[in-house]
Amino acid sequence: MILDASTFPEGHVVRARVCVAGSGPAGMTLARALALRRIDVLLLEAGGPEPDDASQQLYAGRVEGDPYFELDLARLRCFGGTSGHWAGYCRPLDAHDFLPRADPPRPGWPIGRADLDPFLAAAAEILEIPDRFADRPVGSDLLRTVFHVSPPVRFGEKYRAFCAEDPHLRLCLRSAVVNLVPGAGGIRALEVVTEAGDGAQRRWQVEADDFVLALGGIENSRLLLWANATHGQALIPPAALGRYWMEHPTFSVAEAVVWRDPDGLFVNDQAFFALSPAALERSGGLNLSFDIDVMAYPDQTRALIADLMCAAPALGQAVMDAFGKNLVCGARVHAQCEQLPDAANRVALGEARDRLGLPRVVLHWRKSAADRAGVTRAVMALAEGFAAAGIGRLRLLDWVLDDRRPIPVDRVMASWHHMGGTRMGNSPADSVVDAQLRVHGLGNLHLAGSSVFPSGGYANPTLTIVQLSLRLADHLATRLAR
Repeated sequence: MILDASTFPEGHVVRARVCVAGSGPAGMTLARALALRRIDVLLLEAGGPEPDDASQQLYAGRVEGDPYFELDLARLRCFGGTSGHWAGYCRPLDAHDFLPRADPPRPGWPIGRADLDPFLAAAAEILEIPDRFADRPVGSDLLRTVFHVSPPVRFGEKYRAFCAEDPHLRLCLRSAVVNLVPGAGGIRALEVVTEAGDGAQRRWQVEADDFVLALGGIENSRLLLWANATHGQALIPPAALGRYWMEHPTFSVAEAVVWRDPDGLFVNDQAFFALSPAALERSGGLNLSFDIDVMAYPDQTRALIADLMCAAPALGQAVMDAFGKNLVCGARVHAQCEQLPDAANRVALGEARDRLGLPRVVLHWRKSAADRAGVTRAVMALAEGFAAAGIGRLRLLDWVLDDRRPIPVDRVMASWHHMGGTRMGNSPADSVVDAQLRVHGLGNLHLAGSSVFPSGGYANPTLTIVQLSLRLADHLATRLAR
């Protein structure tokens, strides 16, 4: 059922077996999975049924470092969360994304892909995509990778009727969690604020056996940082809190000429490639998804051929001879990039406050020299693999080859994929939650969503988010049955 929290009096208390805060892909998936097991769930959503300017303004913040989007534009504060502007691209993380690496340095996950694979079919059903991802080897060093595209599912639209009708789930809209109330060995309650239509604020509490925060890749950190600030920095292990925040930076990295495509690698003049695990390890590069978009003989293709005629006359002549015969056309190569976890990239609390009394976010985000070097190594390995497989030739853009040149801010800067800040690990010295997504030291507080990712690979995170929430639902159901 859907409750009207604006009718709650000041100091009201709502009791539930499990309270889930956040109704995006992470929170909605979890709440629904628990309700289907006949577990009493209260689902809190800070926003209303649709986005509105007043609600979005509470997400405004400041970014320090590299150019980035306005924080109130990069996520949605409404029922269904940021699925409301999701493009729908789905792919699981690669098995090697879960493993530690020495060069470039990257921590492993405390779980592996095998721990998430049992939840792939159910996650695919929720996202309305196939559950098979049949990558194709191309030569010895490349994979032609598969992304499935969801309609895309808008979680607020898809599950509105379920929330209204299911007897085990109660949904409260416009119910913003503003603090945690500690208890013996865990959390006793959540402090919640509801804004009435006249602008009045009513504060109330939720008591539950278990709490799950699924507020998003920035807000999970923000709330926990604020809880620590108001409880003597003693509630949440502080060492990693807010830190190791990541995005998927996106760049144009090369231009290409592409031969005809007898193997059907390109669909609708587009193909996605990645390095094979062996080539990735050998190159020392980051894990990148290369999106090759074919274009019909653009000026840059002719310029590339002119360069080939000067630098490699035989190859340039072969390309000229292929015009109208074997050459398909030119292409632009874009990359969606893994970013190395860096403690300096972090969510922090600023001095300014929003109208609910919470400090506004200051996001510290930069692409490091190690990120740039990892991109260059991966792009060079792609160029070698592209030529060796007989697909065509690449010309790397100047900034890729010369680290003295600034990285151009073209196309889009990043992907609106907010990862890290409350990452998963085995120790509170370098993580916030354990392998079961339980906050270290707190027996009944769990986190859901991409904020728990220790690393991000290149895959769009929504499919992995849903898999993790289904896994967490299994864990909580088992825990509550004891």
